[in-house]
Amino acid sequence: MKLNSFFKQCHEKEVFKMLSIYVVSAWVILQVLSVTWQPLGLPHKSVAILIIVLLLCFPLYIFFLWKFRISPKHKAEIEADEKEEKKKAAFQKMYFSFLGIITSLCVIAVFLIINRNFSQENNDILPKIEKNDKIAVLKFGNNTGDPKYDVVSKMASDWIIHGITENQVAQVITQDLIDEYKTNLKGKGEDENEIVKKYLKPSKIISGNFYLQNGKMLFQGMITDGNTNKTLISFKPSECSTENPLQCIEDLNESITGYFITEDKKGLMLQETPPKYEAYKYLLEAKYSNNNDNQEYINLLNKSIAADSDYFEPKVLRVAHYYNIKEFKKADSLLKLIKPDSYSNKRQLNLLNMYEALLKGDNRTAYKTILKEYEIAPFDLITNKTAMVVALQFVNRPEDMEAIYKTVNMDSMSLQNCAYCLQRIYVKAYADIELEKYTTATQSIEKAQKEDEAKLLNKPLAIAYVRAGKTEVLNQFLRRMEITSTPAEAQELFLQVGKEFLLKNDIPKANGFFDKIITAQEGTLDSKMLADALFYKEEYAKAKTVLNEIHTKNPEDIDVLSKLAISNFKLGKLSDADKNINTLENLRTDYQFGEVDYALGQYYAATNNKSELYKHLLKAAASGHLYHWKYFKNDPQFKNYINSKEFEEVMNFWK
Repeated sequence: MKLNSFFKQCHEKEVFKMLSIYVVSAWVILQVLSVTWQPLGLPHKSVAILIIVLLLCFPLYIFFLWKFRISPKHKAEIEADEKEEKKKAAFQKMYFSFLGIITSLCVIAVFLIINRNFSQENNDILPKIEKNDKIAVLKFGNNTGDPKYDVVSKMASDWIIHGITENQVAQVITQDLIDEYKTNLKGKGEDENEIVKKYLKPSKIISGNFYLQNGKMLFQGMITDGNTNKTLISFKPSECSTENPLQCIEDLNESITGYFITEDKKGLMLQETPPKYEAYKYLLEAKYSNNNDNQEYINLLNKSIAADSDYFEPKVLRVAHYYNIKEFKKADSLLKLIKPDSYSNKRQLNLLNMYEALLKGDNRTAYKTILKEYEIAPFDLITNKTAMVVALQFVNRPEDMEAIYKTVNMDSMSLQNCAYCLQRIYVKAYADIELEKYTTATQSIEKAQKEDEAKLLNKPLAIAYVRAGKTEVLNQFLRRMEITSTPAEAQELFLQVGKEFLLKNDIPKANGFFDKIITAQEGTLDSKMLADALFYKEEYAKAKTVLNEIHTKNPEDIDVLSKLAISNFKLGKLSDADKNINTLENLRTDYQFGEVDYALGQYYAATNNKSELYKHLLKAAASGHLYHWKYFKNDPQFKNYINSKEFEEVMNFWK
């Protein structure tokens, strides 16, 4: 059918008339909402959401137009004149062809609107605030009774206006503009507040006053809703000397800017009152800083806390930082210093309970509390990654990983600029390995390494290759690593691959990789690495010599003592082994999370003392020992026991 004939029939069947009714109605609804969304208290993206709904409904409208209006007439016409059947069929075919084209265009338009308005990607360290309606900044009232401080009133409003405009918060209505209106409206008897609300109609009004108390100047400020006159927030009074009122003004300006910069993130804020802008800025810089530079990160957190001593989030992140670098005592002491805003703030209490549980080794409570935080902020990369880590390493629930990982879309993320993105891929890869999804693990790592050759991902990739039986691909990968990595990095990979082959009972291949370490060029080999290679190759006499040297230098190394005890036992030096075990027992202290019991479990596995083995492994799990890629069923020292019911009980302790 030709287009002319098709359009003619559309006109005859009133298709264009019905479509114009939809388009005009949609346009009117959009115009109404664009004016009324704010007075109705709707989200500022309501108009975009309505456009999406109207676009998606348009193809459905065209389809229902056919089904309930055109098709019944169509059938009647066919029955009345069968000669027209082919003509009607051609019309139907072209009608649905246009419907398909219109549907595609609507879907593309919806995608572009969503990508523009709701995308998670944000390349700026500081968020750009969408410009709301105007904000009026009134001159601060001078309640000191001394006219010499009148200049401070103007200074305060000017400084606040500067802070708002500099950070692109909104368009500002200045006091000069208000005064101009007052001059032009003389004789109408309207005061300043009436003029602002009636003629200038700002969405928010910033006002305040200052007064003297005990020789100090005190500033008070508030933000009210321009439509309802409701007080949105009243800031804590700022105190300064009468010689330096700018200190108070700057303090209040920080609080006001902080309010606006976090206004659209109320659901994600950890405290009821907004932080000062400078504190918030330092916190964001810390989050986006180089994750490997611990000193820079902690310095920025300390600056954030110094800028606003009431700011809760950087205090919690500081505890998390010291916990992650295993300075548990410092983390615990800092945790005890944090006080919630109030004991009714459930989110703050939940976070404090989470870190308290982590420091106690109560992994079940730690998982429950991080899931509560994840439900509030699932798209926050730090929260998302933490939930993944706790699920995998603390409660051994790799099956929970998929849902948490998929919450954040990684397609638009730049891995080179996102350390947390790489860490999420790293944790997810280990979860896939635990679930025996080796192809999924290797594909995700290989895809990531095409963009960023992160050394962090080398170990899980090697493990996945071994467990998937991809020996040739593994060898190619390791040959490349020998060239591109440092000797220490290559040897660490060889050791892990050797242990993986031990788990598969492929002793010759395992020993081949241990030999690569043992025969390494002099000066490139760490003594601990050599000791491990000799130990896993079961060359206990040589291993003992190296382990004794390390133990002399570091007598509190629990892993070394465990291997030394096993070596002595294998060599028949039972009294020396007993001494090593007694030394191990005496090393128990706080914040070890079952490390001593795990080491004793390794010893009793080597001596085939099953009752002691399972008892100590269960104690290690109960004390909070990690289910990591090198522990429990991933530790070749337990390869003869991992299929027992008792070992399964250890693995499922926190489930």
